[in-house]
This record gives sequence, structure tokens and C-alpha cells, in this order.
Amino acid sequence: MVEEKMKNVTMREVAREAGVAQSTVSHFLNGTAPVALETRNKIIRAIQKLNYYPNVTARNFKRRKTSLIGLFVPDVTNPFYAELAKGVIDAAKENSYNVLLYATDYQRKLEKDFVELVVSKQVDGVVVGYNLIEERLLDKLDKAQVPVALVDVYGVNNSWPSVVVNNEEGIRQGISYLLELGHRKIAYLSEPPYALALVERQRSFLRWVRDWKLDFRENWILVEKKQRNRVEIGFFLGTKLIKEHSLPTAVMCSSDLVAIGAMKAFLSSGLRIPEDISLIGFDDILLCSYVHPSLTSIKQPKYEMGRTAVKFLKKVIAGNNSEENEDKVVINPSLVKRLSCQAIN
Repeated sequence: MVEEKMKNVTMREVAREAGVAQSTVSHFLNGTAPVALETRNKIIRAIQKLNYYPNVTARNFKRRKTSLIGLFVPDVTNPFYAELAKGVIDAAKENSYNVLLYATDYQRKLEKDFVELVVSKQVDGVVVGYNLIEERLLDKLDKAQVPVALVDVYGVNNSWPSVVVNNEEGIRQGISYLLELGHRKIAYLSEPPYALALVERQRSFLRWVRDWKLDFRENWILVEKKQRNRVEIGFFLGTKLIKEHSLPTAVMCSSDLVAIGAMKAFLSSGLRIPEDISLIGFDDILLCSYVHPSLTSIKQPKYEMGRTAVKFLKKVIAGNNSEENEDKVVINPSLVKRLSCQAIN
């Protein structure tokens, strides 16, 4: 019954439902002219409502090339994703691809819209730069056989290439450096663990604190639950930490933006950095060198990761990926020492 209904639906009906011209629907389905994102979304919703969409997907996936790849990130205001995107865009340009940049701001609806856009074959492939809130959408990409490369995301199957950083090693380097400086009372501040990388950082911190028998207090492990601006999160958690009766001598943060927010909270309260409290971030964004005092951070090679993801995606688009994909790169980060840390007197 469903199949019969799908066959009876016409392009004209899709156009009428979407409130656009029939020629616009034709351009969208066949890739013969660019279609604005808002209009694309209207057409996609109409296709889904009328049960016309699945046949379009199968047809278009087999026959069309767009010379366009998608880049899927949560937040373009975050310098980490901005530098990652630059690596993707530069590498794509060198390979005669344009990039459709899509930022979701961690909203489920925007995630869904982008996945529908990708599956409808409006791009040749996609670089996914974070774990989607709705994991089933990754399954949808997989089932539709969309070419995918992952960056800063661990693979969900054996067919997608990925490039990630060894988060456990990064946290180990940070704590080891603080130990060298004499710190044994170390707190941890984190944004919501929406991605496996953030879960790994928190888990690794707790592991190293236990293995090295550091002073541990549950109220020194502060993890925000609500998605919002990372600097605001850091300021909020830093303020909360200051209110504790006993302060740590050092703080590690899940990202540089959280650390910069915490730095503002500490300095505003009269604490001196690093004389009263040392501070380490994660990512090594450009701002680390320009805040005062400059921020010690665990460096991820963001630009290079973006370029590598495009190299992997190009191979997948060309059909050169094996079932057990060997393109799974784990990069060791490096500690960049600046002025936000010092030895205990």
C-alpha cells in the first residue's frame, strides 16, 4: 500500500505541498541548479509527508555528483570548530569541492534537517564533526550509504574513517605537569559531555586522580548539564568552585573556553593566577595566547584534523574504502606551557 502511494505522488504535488514552483523541486531532486537551504527544507518536508522521498533518495544517490561536501558541526562561534572548518574548507578547495557548512547549535531539529539534506543527495559526502544528539540519525546516514568521514568523533561502525585525539593521553599530560609543579589538589570543570571525547576526558581525569592517589573531593568535579555558551559555563562553574570551603590549588578544564570563563571567575573574586590557583585548558585555541595570563593548554591539531578528514572522505566518495577501514587515526596531543600555571611555593 505504501509503495503504491509513493508511485502515485507527482512532482507537482510535492511542489504544491512545499509552496514552491515545480521547476524548483526538479532542480532540488536532480541537482541542476542551486536551491536555498530554507527552500530545500520545505521540499524535504513535503517529500516526507507525501511518501515521495524514499524513491528520490535511491535514484539520486546512484546518478548525481554535486562537487559539494557537507560539514556538520555544532557551533561555529567556538574557535575549535572554526579552525577545524578552515582545514576542511582549504582541503576541499584543493580537491575541487565546495563546502556546505551547517551548524546545529545542538538542536535536534536542525540535526534532522541536515541529515535529510545529506541523505537526499544534495552533497556528495559529509564530514561529521561531533556526535549527534539523536544517534539514530547516524544510523540513517549509514543505511543510506552516504559517504562519511568523522573528525573529533569516534566511529560508529567499521566503514567510516575517523581522525581523533587521544584524550586520555592529553589529560595525563596535564595532570603530570601539575604534579611536577607540586599540585595534588586538582579540580575538574566541564561543559556537558555531549560527545564521547568529553566523556573520555572526565573519565581519564578521575582515573589518573585515583591511580596517582591525589586529593579527591566530589565537589571539585563540576560538570554542567545545560548546553550553553562555553565561556558562560566556565564562569558559572568557576564561581561555584570558589564558594567551596576548601579550594584546590589547580584546575583542569574540558576545553579552553570553559577555562577562560573560569579564569574570569577566579580573577573577579580576587584570586591570582597562577599564584593562588593554576589553570589548564584543552584544545589550544588562538585565544590561549591572548588572555592574561596566557593559558596553558592541551593542543589538538585542529586544522590538520580537518584536512585529514577531507582526504579520508575523498577516498570514501571514490569507493576506495574497505569494509574494515584502515583510515582510523588517533593523534597524541601535546602540552603547551604558558603563564597560567606555576609551582606551589
